[in-house]
Amino acid sequence: MNQSQWARRGRFLKQRCKNATRGTAEALLYGSVFVLTISNSAHAQRAKENAVAEASDAFGTTVGREEVGLYSASSARGFSPSQAGNLRIDGLYFDQANQARPNTRMIRGSSVHVGISAQGYPFPAPTGVVDFKLRAPGDEAVAGALVGVASFDQAFGEFDFQTPVVSDVLRVGGGVGYARGSSYRIAARSWEWTAGALARWTPNDVLTITPFWSYTDHQEREERPYVFIGNSGVPPRYRATALTSQPWTTYGFAGGNYGVTARLLLGNELTVDAGMFRSESSTAVNDEPLLQNVNTLGQGTYAITQAPKRDNRANSGEVRIAKQFDTDVLHNTVYGSVKARDRMSEAGGSDTIVVGPGSLTSAPITPRLAFNLRPVAVIKADQVTPALGYEGVWRDVGQLSLGVQKTFYHRTFAVPGSPLLSSRSKPWLYNVGGAAYVSNALAVYASYTRGFEEIGNAPVNAANRDEVVPAQLTTQIDAGVRYQITPRLTFVAGVFEIEKPFFNLDAVNIFRQLGSTTNRGAEVSLAGNITDRFTVVAGATFIDPKVKYDTGAAGGQVDATAVGPIPGLIRANFQYRPSFLEGLTLDAKVERTSKRYANSANTIRLPSAITLDAGVRYNTELFSKPVTWRLQSFNLTNEYVLTPSANGQLNSLDQRRFELSLAIDF
Repeated sequence: MNQSQWARRGRFLKQRCKNATRGTAEALLYGSVFVLTISNSAHAQRAKENAVAEASDAFGTTVGREEVGLYSASSARGFSPSQAGNLRIDGLYFDQANQARPNTRMIRGSSVHVGISAQGYPFPAPTGVVDFKLRAPGDEAVAGALVGVASFDQAFGEFDFQTPVVSDVLRVGGGVGYARGSSYRIAARSWEWTAGALARWTPNDVLTITPFWSYTDHQEREERPYVFIGNSGVPPRYRATALTSQPWTTYGFAGGNYGVTARLLLGNELTVDAGMFRSESSTAVNDEPLLQNVNTLGQGTYAITQAPKRDNRANSGEVRIAKQFDTDVLHNTVYGSVKARDRMSEAGGSDTIVVGPGSLTSAPITPRLAFNLRPVAVIKADQVTPALGYEGVWRDVGQLSLGVQKTFYHRTFAVPGSPLLSSRSKPWLYNVGGAAYVSNALAVYASYTRGFEEIGNAPVNAANRDEVVPAQLTTQIDAGVRYQITPRLTFVAGVFEIEKPFFNLDAVNIFRQLGSTTNRGAEVSLAGNITDRFTVVAGATFIDPKVKYDTGAAGGQVDATAVGPIPGLIRANFQYRPSFLEGLTLDAKVERTSKRYANSANTIRLPSAITLDAGVRYNTELFSKPVTWRLQSFNLTNEYVLTPSANGQLNSLDQRRFELSLAIDF
């Protein structure tokens, strides 16, 4: 196509973008095509994204909007790596401010490292480590757009690009995204804008610098109530989308993440990796309805809580030096690292007004209420952690990982009109792990890790709502086997035990430490290609989550099953490419959740459930560009499932829903 033809197509697409009447998704699609008509480069960026195809195990992989595996940034082995502070960006320590999760303009995907996949990963942590991968720009001009619609009036559009500015020296990339209705479960109306920009500068063969910036603006209107059950009876049946919304309530936040990573190759097998990150978010005055003490009939007490404007920010980073040296039989790496963070969080100040009786089908509609907001608490946490580590690999025999860290932690808690509260901790942390290669296909592994982790924030129904509680000592031990069934199919099985302090609501609704919790469990993973056309990512985890705490009453020691972790979870994704139509892929996901308790007294038990998702994707061409059409169905059998939280909240699985999307590369 000559330049005049490209210009005519550009003018046509620009006019189509201006005249688009079928929503923002169409406008983004045509706008994306227009921007890239000046370039004739066509390499896959969005159309080829496929989490099942890219997953190396079933422990958690995210690629773009797709997520597969047992675990994620919010759930691994019954805990949350994100709450624990176990996040990395391209392998470097990153402290995420509340509500500032990296968006897909900045991040191409992530992976969860537990078990043997954490072996050799510098300075692992209990609960697992989640590593985000930057959408770093490459050497050629590439762009991709993704648009789609879904049930419950959802629509979305995304556009990402990369291009060289100075050949082999400077490359830049970025993108924008829009989603409507993504919070349909908790609000009648919602929308979200995302944006991001990245660059990669390689002035020579030894230095690479990657700065990045991302931004998210999330808004909701007409909030639906959070549902909290009482202490007895059979849980009610409801779907979140059927709950009555309060017309005047709003919820929103804005913020993002930015920073820079760098790698310097000094020669003599000496490498320096460094990252500096800033994570921040700001919430407006937010309203959240609550339906509390809901009985079997769906009746309860309706209240609305309002929180004042609050800000959160976290500066963090790591400098790590790695020196490699080999002997006749060993490949050795010695690490020196310093991690640091400086976090400020605002919490509290909320006011809750009880409106009166309500139900799942008929919440009282009330005029705008006059809340009495109070000053917010300011929580600051400073932490510096120097560390030394070693990794040795003996070819065909095994590997050994060692690490020792000394962390210096200081936390202050300040409320206007009250004395400043301050605490310090200086614990030693360490990890040791090893694997033995029994054969070319079979390896056995074991590890022990002592960490210092965040426990999380107080829930929405706590008197000290959103308060970031102090970091705590935690431990993890695990062991297992990995078997390479074929070069493209891997089986992993392991057992683990994690011990942490137990935080929950006390008798006066304060979220604080009450005792200890222990998750003992087993996990298995089967991932890879069964045949050239059949791919599987299947896993299972079985957890015995126990808590031990004092109720405060005489003889009040309690040993109970923890609420939240799923005792038994089986999740399997399958993809099959039939031979009769090239480019066609059939996929399915089967998930089984076991029975589990819904309340801390262990008197309410939820039934087990099996859900089925199914879909089809078709790779073809549009405007002579590679595209992928994808149709997905979720909860195809319309199963009813409730998910409990330790604070008494119940979330219901959506009824059957569908999503249609188109990804195109330029």
